Amino acid sequence: MPRHLLSRLTRSSSYVAYYLVASHLPRTYAPGGAISRTIRAALVRRMVDQAGNDITVESGAHFGSGKGIVIGDRSGLGVRAEILGPLVLGTDVMMGPGCTFISTNHRFDDPDRPMNSQGGLDDIRPVVVEDDVWLGANVTVTAGVRIGTGSVIAAGAVVTRDIPPFSIAAGVPARVLRSRRPDPAVMSPPLSDAAPAAAGSLEMS
Repeated sequence: MPRHLLSRLTRSSSYVAYYLVASHLPRTYAPGGAISRTIRAALVRRMVDQAGNDITVESGAHFGSGKGIVIGDRSGLGVRAEILGPLVLGTDVMMGPGCTFISTNHRFDDPDRPMNSQGGLDDIRPVVVEDDVWLGANVTVTAGVRIGTGSVIAAGAVVTRDIPPFSIAAGVPARVLRSRRPDPAVMSPPLSDAAPAAAGSLEMS
């Protein structure tokens, strides 16, 4: 069988197994969760564009076919995470339950037509979450946003603009409350090697 057909078959079978079975298995921290975590991670590796070492995908996480998704080392998708479009996670990213990442949007520029008949925007802008970021429960991140290394986003925040490295941000829309560094001018190290290449390729696609 040609390699591209085998790859497609593997991805399709993993998709079915993940959404029919694995996504409903116990959370990592529940009884039996360690086995569930292993099963989900193994399937997700066959679905997403790139997955690092020791990733975690929690119960109920939904990310479509996995196309355009990059998960860095020791990073994970939280319980009931919802990923709509391309997403790049750096290394050591944590997220609470119910986080949503939206890389596209609906058209609404014609007030004389129902919005549900105007279709979606052609402009797909990946969301990028750099290394060592903690996203609280029910955070929403909109298209094209980059959250800088070492940042903390409070529960319930709606992030509509880029967040500088080492920031603590909260609110709707999210705003930076303070820096985790004594000197806010101190910038972050570059995003881990895996993520920038993937982000660049997504932005150019």
